[in-house]
This record gives sequence, C-alpha cells and structure tokens, in this order.
Amino acid sequence: MSLRDAPLIRGVGLRGAVAINAISMIGIGPLITIPLVLGALHGPLSLAGWILGALLALCDGLVWAELGSLYPCSGGTYGYLLEIFGRARFGRLLAFLFVWQTIFVAPLNQATGYIGFANYAGYLFPALGASPLAIKIVAIAVGVVTLVALYRGIATISKVGTWLGVVAVGTLLCVIVASYAHFSPHQAFALPPHDSFWLGLRAGLGQALIIAMYDYLGYNQSSCIGGEVVNPAKNIPRSILIAIALVAALYVTMQIGVLGAIPWQSFVPLADGTLPPLGQHLASAIVERSFGVPAAAVVTVLILVTAFASVYGNLLGYSRVPYAAAADGVFLRPFAHVHGEHRFPDVALVVMGLLALVACLFTLDQVINALTTGIVLIQSIAQIAALATIRARGIRAPYRMWLYPLPAFVALVGWIYVFASAGNAAIAYGVVSLLVGAAVFFVRARVKREWPFADAAGTQT
Repeated sequence: MSLRDAPLIRGVGLRGAVAINAISMIGIGPLITIPLVLGALHGPLSLAGWILGALLALCDGLVWAELGSLYPCSGGTYGYLLEIFGRARFGRLLAFLFVWQTIFVAPLNQATGYIGFANYAGYLFPALGASPLAIKIVAIAVGVVTLVALYRGIATISKVGTWLGVVAVGTLLCVIVASYAHFSPHQAFALPPHDSFWLGLRAGLGQALIIAMYDYLGYNQSSCIGGEVVNPAKNIPRSILIAIALVAALYVTMQIGVLGAIPWQSFVPLADGTLPPLGQHLASAIVERSFGVPAAAVVTVLILVTAFASVYGNLLGYSRVPYAAAADGVFLRPFAHVHGEHRFPDVALVVMGLLALVACLFTLDQVINALTTGIVLIQSIAQIAALATIRARGIRAPYRMWLYPLPAFVALVGWIYVFASAGNAAIAYGVVSLLVGAAVFFVRARVKREWPFADAAGTQT
C-alpha cells in the first residue's frame, strides 16, 4: 500500500494544536535561561529581550500561518520550499537542505530539554546536581521515556498534549504567583547605577534575543504536523497566534515577577560563565522563599513535568520532517515507513529520538547558539523568501498575513540580526553544516541522475 493510499489521521483539533505549540515553547527553557538573559541585559532591560523576542516570533509566526494554511502537510518548511520553488528543481535542493539541517539541529534542541530536566531534578536530589555523569544518565533516561511515550497514535498524543499544556501553563502561573508574593517594584524596575538604557541594550540585546528566541521556538509545531491537523486552513494559523500571545504574556509577567522577588545580581552567570546555585534552580528558590520547602518541591515536580511536555511536543513535530521528505523521495526511503496499526511515522520518530540521546552527552551552554544559527538560513530566511515568491505569483492562501510585507520584513531583519549576534563558532556551524549538506545533495543527485544533472526528459546532462 502506498503512502497516498494510507494517509496520516487528522486527529488534532484547535485545542490540541495550541497545546502542542505551547508545550513546545514553554518547557524548561525560560526557567533555566532567565539568568542568562539577565547576564546579557541587566535588570529591567531584560524585558526588552522578551518583548522583542515576542515581536520577532509573532512576525515569523505570521509567515508560518500563511504558508501553513496554503500547504497543510506534515514536514512544515520542507513542504513549503519543495512546493514553492519546484519539486524537480531548486526547491528539491532547499527541501533537502532543510531536512539535513533538521537532522543536525533537532537532536540538539531535544537534548537541551533533557539536560534541563536533569539539572532541575538536582533541586530534589542534591547528589544528582553534584555529578555531571549522573546528569547525563538522567537526561538520556528522559529521552528514552519521551520516545516511548510518543510511540502511539496521534489521537492519543493530542489528548496527552492538551493535558501537558495545562500543566505547563499552570507551572508558570505557580512561579509567577510566588514571585509576586513579596514583590518590590523599586527592585524590579531600577536600572543598575552603571547602566544606561541605550548602552545596556547595545551591549547585550543580540545575545539576549538569541536566548529569548530559543525559549519562544516551538510556535510552529502545528505546521510541522499539518497533515494531522483538523481543518488546517483555520486551525494552523489560529494555533500559532494564540500560542505566541499566551506564552509571551506568561514570559514577560514572570520576568517582571522574578526581578521584584530576588535581586538579579545573585543568580546571573559568574565570571567563568557558570551559574551560581541560586541560578540553577531559580524558580524553585522563588517558591521556597514565598511558600516554603514543601511548596517548592511540588512546583519543582511540576517544572519537571513541564520540561517533559516540551520535549514531547518537539520530538513529535521533528519526527514528521524526515518522514515527509522520504515520502516524496527526497530523503532516505526508510523514513517514510508508517506504523501499520496506528498510522504514525515510526522509523523517523525512533531515529530522531535516538540521535537526541547522543546529543545529551554535550552540555547545555554548548548548543543554544548553534541551534539558532542552524535554523536561520535554510528555515527562517528561505521561508520568508518562499512567502514573497507566492505573493509575487498572485497565489492567495486561505489565511493572509496582516500588513504584508511589514511583518515578513521585520522577521527577516530580526533573524539576520540574531544570526550575526551568535558568535563566530555558531555562525561557522550554521554555514559549514549547510555546505556539507549541499555537497551531499549534489553527489546524491549525480548518482541518481536527478536535478541538476538531468534534463527535462530525465536523461543525464
């Protein structure tokens, strides 16, 4: 039976799509990166990172919304690039490079969630936090559990995702309530004496925006599983915009609360780049100061559930990318295999899940910048170009971006700025991995006599 004879099941409604986006965004990210944002933008200046990050996410989300309503298929960017730039020509190269980058980037992003989970578990089990090896073992174990939990039909996953979304939002609300229990407005909004507004932004906005975007990423997951979303022309755009608005409000509110609850100087990175103990378990410490150790322990458990929710949603979306490419013959054919009973891409899920376990051997601070540069060129910038292309062709998507082309232009400038701010090592990672992918594509195309080594009739050039 061919793939087209056995399509995926459209079992994700609007509520499930919003939940999958939200849990992919929230996770452990903001609870472990607030100290890093404050290390780049001091005091209330840190709010600029979260607010501008939300603006960039919204503008980029509008790109995803329009393309997702027009091409509601599994794979997200892969399908957009292939359809818009040509299945037998340049689009084939761009689509291959996107899948290639996903294979490199997705496991690292998953690993940050697994490692963050293990680090936060150190609040409940101090001996765990003192052992780097134990952290890696726990992180790998969480990865195994995530893979097993996703190895089932999409209707069940949608229901679980909705409940995990409720827990994720509830966890942030608990931390927010605790941070405002003993809130000091003066402490929250007072600039450090040696900082000015513009000089402070100039010094740290780039790095803060990188971290903020790492925390916002995930608003596109409903597009990545577009082939399994009910009424995708309406539900994909709505799920993206609702998730961004919800999560941005939570992030900004939480950042203000943290600033007013604890002096920010006590938990930012030290001179050698390491976090002090307070910075490692900031949310738990805030709850402990407001409501005591038992309450902090309960919230820490919720934080761990939230971390699991994020990696659960991310791996779900990532696994559909190589599946969609393989189903079209652009990537390795085994990735197109679908589970016989529950109709989900089992091979793609298992391979992406196992690669993420290997990525757990790296430390958290080694991957965030590289993750950002790994997706900017072939996903963010190429996708904006794809939207401009269909607009120039006069193609009308079911959902159309507000105020076009302004949001697309803002997203383009924002992503270029983020890429340029990531540092030489991360930029090299993004560029070199793309060049290697291009070389692999052309070698493969030469062997298979595909574009650009074949003429219109399919003969070798």
